[in-house]
Amino acid sequence: MPSDNKSSKLLHVQNGVIRKLLYTHVTDEDLKNRYRLVMERETKKDIKEALQRVEKAKLIEIINKSPEITEEHIELCFEENRYNNRPNFRLFHLQSLDPQTTSASFIQAHKEDKAIKKLNQRLRDVSYSNDNVTSLIAVDQTIIDPQTLEIAFKYNEKYNFIDPETEQNEFIYELKYGFMWINFDQRYVNINLPSDLLVGTLSSVAEETLACLLIPVNITKSIVERVFPKDSMKRTTLSTATSGKIEKITLADKELGNKVSQNPEYEGYDSPSSVYQEAINEDGELYSTLGVNSEKGKIYLTRQLKASDMRRWGLWRIGQIMSHMNSIHTNGDIDEKFDAFGIAEDSEVKTFAYGQDEKKAIVELMKALVICKKQGIESYRLLIEKPEKLVAALKKHMNLRFRPYCDGCQEHADLVCPSCGKFEIMVLSRKGQSTTVKCGFCSEDIELDQLTCLMSHKVRVNSWYDGVLMYPNTALTSLMQRMIKKYFPEVDFMAEEEQFHLSNNVLHYSANKSSRVMYRVEEIPELEKVWGRRISNQRREDLQEVMELLKEKCSKQSSDACKACQKEHSIRCVMKPFITFTNHHLHPHHGQEYGDISFNMKMLNMDDAVFVGIAKSYEKKEITSASDKGREMLEQFYGKCTDTMTHVIGIVVAGHLEQGFTAKLQDLARRYNKKVVMWTYNELLMAVDYAIHKYGLSIENIIIDLKADGSKRRGRPKNVS
Repeated sequence: MPSDNKSSKLLHVQNGVIRKLLYTHVTDEDLKNRYRLVMERETKKDIKEALQRVEKAKLIEIINKSPEITEEHIELCFEENRYNNRPNFRLFHLQSLDPQTTSASFIQAHKEDKAIKKLNQRLRDVSYSNDNVTSLIAVDQTIIDPQTLEIAFKYNEKYNFIDPETEQNEFIYELKYGFMWINFDQRYVNINLPSDLLVGTLSSVAEETLACLLIPVNITKSIVERVFPKDSMKRTTLSTATSGKIEKITLADKELGNKVSQNPEYEGYDSPSSVYQEAINEDGELYSTLGVNSEKGKIYLTRQLKASDMRRWGLWRIGQIMSHMNSIHTNGDIDEKFDAFGIAEDSEVKTFAYGQDEKKAIVELMKALVICKKQGIESYRLLIEKPEKLVAALKKHMNLRFRPYCDGCQEHADLVCPSCGKFEIMVLSRKGQSTTVKCGFCSEDIELDQLTCLMSHKVRVNSWYDGVLMYPNTALTSLMQRMIKKYFPEVDFMAEEEQFHLSNNVLHYSANKSSRVMYRVEEIPELEKVWGRRISNQRREDLQEVMELLKEKCSKQSSDACKACQKEHSIRCVMKPFITFTNHHLHPHHGQEYGDISFNMKMLNMDDAVFVGIAKSYEKKEITSASDKGREMLEQFYGKCTDTMTHVIGIVVAGHLEQGFTAKLQDLARRYNKKVVMWTYNELLMAVDYAIHKYGLSIENIIIDLKADGSKRRGRPKNVS
């Protein structure tokens, strides 16, 4: 007789499965007797008919009173039926980080439950974005064929309801099951979880723990046509972006496949989802409705199957799909690969981008970059036709400039601000449906009918989008580098050495390293003494107060005081740490000095490139070009851009710059052929720590000194307690 603990597994299978277990092992006479004991009443009906009306809990009670049904019977029943929801396969192309990995070597390396131990070690730390699903863990692993390892999972799904007695909101958790198939030889991972919310979570965890990349699959139209018989299609959704055509159509017919293919009205339409009649077994006696969601790389059956039937059918059908998919990965052209990769469904893209238009634009950018690099060309027109769609989709990730075409100059021309007379930065911004252009220096709006170029020509445009330039921020270029490395490892895009921007809807690409503008401190060998040192997290926390107290000038600032401070072992201003590792000489901070910080360095094939730094004190909030500190920095930055003696401009600030502001400075520096080195919070902290170490000072004494100096600057009595 099964224990209550064992029979509780039957809670996760259908009532019909439990009834079949009873019919198979218990006689009708015994069933009638046990029915009477559990239900406390007789039945005049046929026992099988009576059991049709019995709830699951009572059926399990009858199971517990049936010694004929052993724990082994229940275990087998559970294993065959625990995936009793409709099979729902999400496909991923599998790339091992070790090209020598095979299915056999992977299975051998992860025997004795090593795979589930690895996964659970990481799953324990997962935080769930939606509290309706939680506690995902791997429970067992099974080799279901020589190439495929199945890992079973369980998780809790929350259901909210109103208690009829108290009328209060209540909830209950239901235990649910799913699985993952891993096949290195056929290069796929299949995830079957009732909740789509967990698919991205599990795929990310699998990448980390199993040393692989999981690339979402897009089941392309050509693959669908090769794999699924046309005459079995029963319903389809057609879509197109072609103007003048109906955007979305749903069709249904018992002979749909043949009729659609013969109707020229539907040429040029994609089919993102279709429904087929599918034979599940070889003799064609078992059928189900099969759904295909191409964009999500998802196939599903509406019929509930035993695990053995589901495995047999799934391995066969997925094997067919992945055979075509692998052929595209190996031999397909760029268009085929982009169609087959479900890049818009990549977890990193979904985290980065919001909405379908934004994701589509990012994929188009990536495709244009790959084409430029593979074909050795410098520009490529994006498929999205209208620049305003690109602006709307990418405005969060790109710095928007306005440089329209001037008929008088016969080229795209810089505009002059009617208020301040400057011309370098005209910023396009869009809020909702409203679009404006402002001067990047004085922030004055410019009217569409007041556009004048440097040559005093009147510039006429029909739209603000006639001359939009879009420069990516660092987050977007970093995303491009990661995504290209993941999907096109043979294409080596380096975000810090290669550049791209959009002019209207054309991507312009440059691999000229001399055109690079932004450099990190860590890339400059002669500064290794600063960035090469390790600073513990505790020491960084201790240094935070120093960073907050450092100002652009101290209370003593004068030519004589700065000359004396040059030799002192003290740190009272942002500029002081730089004298410990450069030839910078301190001087009073005022509006006319050559630069807050200046020294010579090796860069740009020059042994004496002139670095000029713009120093600012601590700022807790992100610094934007619209803030007081940002506007001041922009003015000073512009002054250094126009100075022919300056080769490298430094931004030295105990804070962080907003990405759009950084992109604006980068654009300005590029126009004047200047290089930029960022000394923001983390880099400046390294410089401060290096100076403290070199002078043999303590953080505590520096804080006391800075507080005392701050009191002097404010003209109040010294208070260092």
